Amino acid sequence: MKKLIDFHTHIFPDPIAERAAANVGNYYSLNMEGNGTAAMLRARAPKGVDCRFVISSAAMKAKNVIPGNDFLLDCAKADSAYIPFGSFHPDMGESAALAEIERIAEAGIKGIKIHPDFQHIFIDDAALIPLYRRCAELGLPILFHVGDKNTDYSTPKRMRRVCDTVPELKVIGAHLGGYSVWEQAEEHLLDAGIYVDCSEARPFLTEERTYELIMKFGIDRVLFGSDYPVFCTDTVYGHINALPFTDEEKEKLFHLNAENLLNL
Repeated sequence: MKKLIDFHTHIFPDPIAERAAANVGNYYSLNMEGNGTAAMLRARAPKGVDCRFVISSAAMKAKNVIPGNDFLLDCAKADSAYIPFGSFHPDMGESAALAEIERIAEAGIKGIKIHPDFQHIFIDDAALIPLYRRCAELGLPILFHVGDKNTDYSTPKRMRRVCDTVPELKVIGAHLGGYSVWEQAEEHLLDAGIYVDCSEARPFLTEERTYELIMKFGIDRVLFGSDYPVFCTDTVYGHINALPFTDEEKEKLFHLNAENLLNL
């Protein structure tokens, strides 16, 4: 059976899932394909493919960090298909944020998700550097939302500063390194040694442009991602599977790179 790791998904507790998904859609002026529930994420896996999912939810407020992390950990305990990525917020204060990183690492969190635009933090803020360094020491990669033409929080240029400041950190730049600002991603991140995921590539980019960017970053450095509930896993799988990659390249994109990164 074919294998797939969807490296970029978000699920929410059932009572708030649809509202949370709608809020994301309102922010980006998009119609959500998914409803934010775990049930729909699992139901929309590609047929005949053994799927696992990196689940995350960047806490927009300090008070949401611990309950959000506990929810993700509980989901992973209940279903081995889930790979949990936790969160922190600088408004917790450095000591509390460091303590939470330690706690969730011990509890089984496999990485961290940061969404600077939702969390209203600059990705290269000096206050975040000690937290990034601790994640690196604990072997926790960070999946960063990167890019938004309407804000300055998460620009590829700021992402590059983080890479240069904390070179030991394993960085995944979501959305091929720069949602809606892919030219900036090419300028600042192609040689940064980071991973990127392919979420928000198709349908925002042409097939040719999506393929070109993936190959420029390097087939060994790109991870499959849907950004559920924005899109469902089977939809994005169809888009990426249709691109002219070799079978070996597809294996890397769809699961091998993720397995190597997370030591699965």
